Amino acid sequence: MIYPKDIVEFVAGDPALRERFPAIASIESVNVTINPPEEENCRFEQYMLSEGYDRSRAIRKYLHFLASTYDIFNEIFQFFPKQNQNSSHKDDVSAIGTAPFELFYHALYLYCLDSWGVEGDVIECGTYKGFSACCLSWVCSYLGRRLIVADSFEGLPENETDPYYKKGDFCGQIDEVKANIEDFGKIDQVEFVKGFYETSLQGFNRTLCMIWMDVDLFESATDILTNAFAKLSENGVIISHELFADRDFADGLLKPTIGPSKALHEFFSNHDINYQAVPLENGSGLVVPCRPGERLLISSKCVQYVRDNCRQADGQLRQQISGLEHDIGHWHNEVDKLLALYRSTIDYKLRQGAKLVLGKIGLYRKPGDV
Repeated sequence: MIYPKDIVEFVAGDPALRERFPAIASIESVNVTINPPEEENCRFEQYMLSEGYDRSRAIRKYLHFLASTYDIFNEIFQFFPKQNQNSSHKDDVSAIGTAPFELFYHALYLYCLDSWGVEGDVIECGTYKGFSACCLSWVCSYLGRRLIVADSFEGLPENETDPYYKKGDFCGQIDEVKANIEDFGKIDQVEFVKGFYETSLQGFNRTLCMIWMDVDLFESATDILTNAFAKLSENGVIISHELFADRDFADGLLKPTIGPSKALHEFFSNHDINYQAVPLENGSGLVVPCRPGERLLISSKCVQYVRDNCRQADGQLRQQISGLEHDIGHWHNEVDKLLALYRSTIDYKLRQGAKLVLGKIGLYRKPGDV
């Protein structure tokens, strides 16, 4: 699993934690390792959400970022316009093309890239109505990165590889997208590049830490990679929509199926670039250029565990609740004993004493009491 550098250093600097979590302590890169695969038991995630939360400022800061960011994503989803009034395809009836739980991966990854000093901004290629741009603009604002939103703002271009789509599908006009980001995102953090990628990204010269592609077509993905990949920083990553676990992945690589998977496969093959790829969720995938023999650290299981539990990460509160539950359990046992004594004894003084205690805690009432 990937972790912020300061959390890795926290583990590596504590002898007891080094022994307990040797795989975490040995991490030397944000993305990859050459060590044997670890069992995906999420033990360290459990540690972060309990005792680690109390012990480490770095862990508290990280979990606060994840929890607050995920809350923001879900609030944006709640209020963002849901219907595409100009739908031209059965798949673009909704105005939202991605989900908060999916974008949680982007937020987590960008935080980790930032902590390891990976330079560059974020480019989103394919914004549709701007939902994911709204979400990621908050992340970029927190991290001090620019979000570059590149789109034709005219819908999909013509294509020769996938008859399922036609020109103009998934159109979000630039004024509409800007209005949505103004309403729900951080517009001051965003720059716009308008046009089809074959021409709009020619001469692109901005350093990038992440390329986020939400395009459906082989042609669009190829144009993005041709013009922008060279600006991806060392240890930078690509996240792409339209990469499906059961269709597009095999042995850590992408298959030449259709759309972005075919484009990525051909681009890396034609340029003799080694990489690893893994499916995430909801038709998204992570692609990381790396050296032969390296494997990706990311674990979808561990990301999901943190995502589902990070908003309950107050370690002291969890300990207090646990202690209270223990006390309540003990109290119930003692009351049960007292009730049994009251019901079974014929000793008048014992019955009266038990009655008095039970009355004080509301478990005995005189006849006629309401």
